[in-house]
Amino acid sequence: MLSPLFESLIHNNMSLIADEPGDDTAMVLMEADIHSDAEESEEPKFKLDLNDKDLILEELQDLLGYSRIGKVKVLQLDKNGLGDRGVEILAQSPCLFKLASLSLGYNKITDRGAIALAGSPHLKRLRTLYLQGNPMGAVGVKALADSKTLAGIETLYLKGNPLGPAGGEALGQATCMKNLKELYLAKTRLGIEGLTALCKKDALSKVTLLSLAYNGLDDRAATILAECRALSNLKTLDMYGSHLSQDAIATLKTSPYLQKLSALQVDW
Repeated sequence: MLSPLFESLIHNNMSLIADEPGDDTAMVLMEADIHSDAEESEEPKFKLDLNDKDLILEELQDLLGYSRIGKVKVLQLDKNGLGDRGVEILAQSPCLFKLASLSLGYNKITDRGAIALAGSPHLKRLRTLYLQGNPMGAVGVKALADSKTLAGIETLYLKGNPLGPAGGEALGQATCMKNLKELYLAKTRLGIEGLTALCKKDALSKVTLLSLAYNGLDDRAATILAECRALSNLKTLDMYGSHLSQDAIATLKTSPYLQKLSALQVDW
């Protein structure tokens, strides 16, 4: 049972995700009716931001028993020290089956937690997953990449996880995660070997944003990326911390497979 204090915390951090109105008249009508419409809607319309609230597992379980949790579309739980057990509790919760976005950054999640997410029978509508700043490795990312439950993921944020070259290989050989549009791999210890493995197949064919910052890359990375046929839809490439030469930058800009690239982020 929720304590009055915890229920108040949830209530004060739950906000409406409003649809864009079609015109000024619609905006006036929505101001009066949108909240009640959202409460009655079968589709979730709310964001719940519980980042950095020092939640304990008992409170997490209480949260999942909250009467309005099924109305949450975006759930943010960064920096709560939930650990693998907390993720297992979330993954097995049927009340989250309509969740579209889940943020679990900086929660001490290891491969075990990633495997729990991958095996969840309830998170099939998830489209955005933030797991930055966790100690998850290649085994965990392989579970995510091969998860049928998470096949619809479009944004995957893995910054700061020690994935290593094997993590790049796991993503490159993904059997299910084929709908990625934004992939954030900054500071994941990818290296040239991991980048090569990531670019070998067609796992990146729908990716429009790729972040590879601070991965110990060099000019060789530019050649690998420039020759990757799967990157034909790429628009934004983050290569900060790679110290690319002008020749390497030119290689990227003139690649026949990167013709849609409009934002190249490099050190100058």
